[in-house]
Amino acid sequence: MSLQIKKDPNYAESSITFIGITRYYGRPQYILINSDRGQNPKLKFPGLRFRAPKPGQTLEDVAVERFQEQTGLEVQKSLGLRAVIPTRSRHDNQWIFRNIFLGFVEGTETGKGNDGRQVYVADSGQGIGGSGFAFRFGDTSKRVPIEWVVPDNQVVSRIATDIAYHFDWHKLDTSWFKRIPCISVPPQTETDERRLGCGLAVSSMLLVYRPNESEILHTVLIKRKRDNYPGYAGGKIETPKSVKSLNLDPISCCVKEGAEEFGFSTQPLGLIGVACTPTEMLSEDYHNSIVNYCFVARPTNLLQVRDTLKHPERYLEGKMESYVVETLDEFRDRIKRNELRMPDMPYLGNSFFNTEPGEKIPLTQIIDSGII
Repeated sequence: MSLQIKKDPNYAESSITFIGITRYYGRPQYILINSDRGQNPKLKFPGLRFRAPKPGQTLEDVAVERFQEQTGLEVQKSLGLRAVIPTRSRHDNQWIFRNIFLGFVEGTETGKGNDGRQVYVADSGQGIGGSGFAFRFGDTSKRVPIEWVVPDNQVVSRIATDIAYHFDWHKLDTSWFKRIPCISVPPQTETDERRLGCGLAVSSMLLVYRPNESEILHTVLIKRKRDNYPGYAGGKIETPKSVKSLNLDPISCCVKEGAEEFGFSTQPLGLIGVACTPTEMLSEDYHNSIVNYCFVARPTNLLQVRDTLKHPERYLEGKMESYVVETLDEFRDRIKRNELRMPDMPYLGNSFFNTEPGEKIPLTQIIDSGII
């Protein structure tokens, strides 16, 4: 049975943006394109809508595909997901999250052409203040002023410039931002159709804590009523509505949803990874995937945890049935048995165990855009 998720303006979407960094003309530059399949002369970084991953693919794989489709240029080296930016869609003001991918481009063409757009290069630093110039790739005698199709491209150009200033051109990599793990999840679809669209943006947390100084780390899962298995706390990321809105991005969603579902406050410590689960996109009114920003977190106050687990009836939300407390060894066994509520949760759990604590991604890689 397929999983279908209808769009709702109350909840955020997740899209892609690709920074193609190059020294084709002998200096650090990044690739830009015009908009609306070449019908709009205003510029942007490649990306936005994407096709849901095929089996075995990740969001990184489809970001590379989309860049090559829009530019006609090969990505010689994919450098992964590096940042996430909350912003707004220019089409319907939808609250969205730009997943910022990075790749090295030599100027080699794919041989397949592109989707009708003009391709440009801009020197590092151009476009940061909403002004500057870009040059037609392959015909640099044609120079155009940078007029962004949406102003948040300025934020992306700042990221691209920072990366270019801290790029190792011998190793073709950068440590300016860590590479965020992108996690493949089997499609929850009945068809192989891959329409262009966006994902539903959700946030979740794998909660770890130590009950006392003599014990190993434990995790706390939540079992919802009518579900066969427990899972991580979390939920949909909401669209900002007022000064009282507290669930606005992956981090704040993690904090708010965790407190509501667990009944005690939590603190996200680092990002485990970003999982993309393909869903059935019946029409433009549906999402093509679920994009889950999953964090490792811990309780703020151990006294709260002890009281909550001792008196669950006082803290559990009405839709919740029980807490499930396990050692991390027992939790690893659960992952092996695939006994978690959502299809992406075992894969995110494996990513947690397969990376060392120091390899978790800093929360500074979720970057403010200045847009509300």
